[in-house]
Parts: sequence; structure tokens; C-alpha cells
Amino acid sequence: MEKIKEIGRLLLILALQVLLFDHLHISMWGFPMVYILFLITLPLLKLKWVEMIIGFAVGLIMDIWHSSMGVHIAACVAIAFLRPILLSNFVQEIERINDNVSGSSIGLVEYVKCVVILTILHHAIVFSLEAWDIQSWWIVLLQTIISSALTIAIILSYDRLK
Repeated sequence: MEKIKEIGRLLLILALQVLLFDHLHISMWGFPMVYILFLITLPLLKLKWVEMIIGFAVGLIMDIWHSSMGVHIAACVAIAFLRPILLSNFVQEIERINDNVSGSSIGLVEYVKCVVILTILHHAIVFSLEAWDIQSWWIVLLQTIISSALTIAIILSYDRLK
């Protein structure tokens, strides 16, 4: 039953991303990519490779939707790989987390740290791979900062409302 609930949550987040958040952008600078909320808040799994496969699947869905040939896969697999490492560094009693990762389950400060780091990393990878040009580093930096700020604000607002 829990797996069905997670699949439903994934489908809802992806639908919101595609139908709502893909249309809410600030010119060419700010693109909220709220779908990473699913990867950030995924319950801690015993098998780390399963988290990476889930990250691959989420990235593949977004790559198919955006026709971006592996950009989102690379970013999602990277944050799926680093999330358990960050959580184990920030949370002392990592074993006590049985539910989805949230501000109430791991502590607000630790949750904010994880969200900020993973979001900036994800966006930096996406925009760097999309640009594929070292000369436009300032555009990548600006897009990463503005998009990360938008995404972080939406994710933290969702966590406070939940």
C-alpha cells in the first residue's frame, strides 16, 4: 500500500511540474523544477541502488517530456546518490527516519540544508549540460541561482503547509 501511495505522489508531482510549473518561469532565467521534491522527500531505502534507479526513472520521465536527452537523468541520479550521504552527515539519528524526509522528521534546519544543497546541485547540472559551453558560464550561474531560489521557495512552502 505504501508503494502505491508513493507512485501516486510521484504522478501528482510530475503532473504539477508539467501542467503548472513548466509554465511559471521568469523569462529565460528562472525555471522552477519542483519535481525534485519527490527525490528529496523519498523515504530512506535500505538499498541505495534502488534510490538511484528511482532517480533515473524520474529523470527519464522529465527528459522525455522536455526532449532533453539525458540532462535530467544525470541531475536526478546525482542527487539520488548524494542525498543519503547528506542526510547521514546532517542527521545524527538517521535510523529513526521511517517516513518521508521532511522538516518535521529530520528537523527544519537540516531539511533546509539538504533542500538547498540538492536543489543547487541539480540545477547546476541541468543548466551546465544544457548550455554545454564554457563561454556562457555566467548565464548558467544566473539561471542556477534564480531557478534554485524559486524551487527552494516552493519546496519549503510546501513543507510548511504540509
